[in-house]
Amino acid sequence: MVKIIGFLRFVTMEFGAIIVFWVGLYSFGLKPAIAATIAFILLDALYRIWRKLAVTRLYVMVSCMTLVFGAIDLYAATPFMLKYEAVITNIATGLFFVAGARGKKSLIEELAEKRGSFPERPDVKYFFKLFTLFWAAYFFLKAALYLWLGAVLPLEQALAWRALLGGVSLAIMGGLSLMGRKLFFFCRWLNILPQANAAGATRADN
Repeated sequence: MVKIIGFLRFVTMEFGAIIVFWVGLYSFGLKPAIAATIAFILLDALYRIWRKLAVTRLYVMVSCMTLVFGAIDLYAATPFMLKYEAVITNIATGLFFVAGARGKKSLIEELAEKRGSFPERPDVKYFFKLFTLFWAAYFFLKAALYLWLGAVLPLEQALAWRALLGGVSLAIMGGLSLMGRKLFFFCRWLNILPQANAAGATRADN
């Protein structure tokens, strides 16, 4: 239960803007959703400044993309991007995760360190890099699915299936994220991680 609560808090902190946008969109319409999202981002920024909380790359990306695509729909004569904007945003998110797998610290490692500390070992860093790319693949697959749904179904049905499949798949990915420790040892069992020194491996197993 503690892990679930921690994960829900993480989702709210990192994806709060897009959650507010979609809840507002389906409950009150596009303009109130944009207004609520802007208000949330401003209040959340003040809260983070007050609590001196670090801002992750993922949080900045989600907030900016939500505002940009919402603004495009707001100023269009009709919400012409509503049918395919989720395809574009998922592709953009996937590319962001691919880029986030590079560098000294991967995106997932950066997010994981907000919930705890991890040893500076090549196998740990490589696992986080693989998991970042795993998330990237998830977003690319979801973009392909959304593209197919938009091509074969009317807008209302496509949106309904998107909401259902997107929610279920995200919950599954969240569940896998909660099993990060087990996945790490599974990857070690598959022998796809670099070798760690004996002392470091002993500390990780304890």
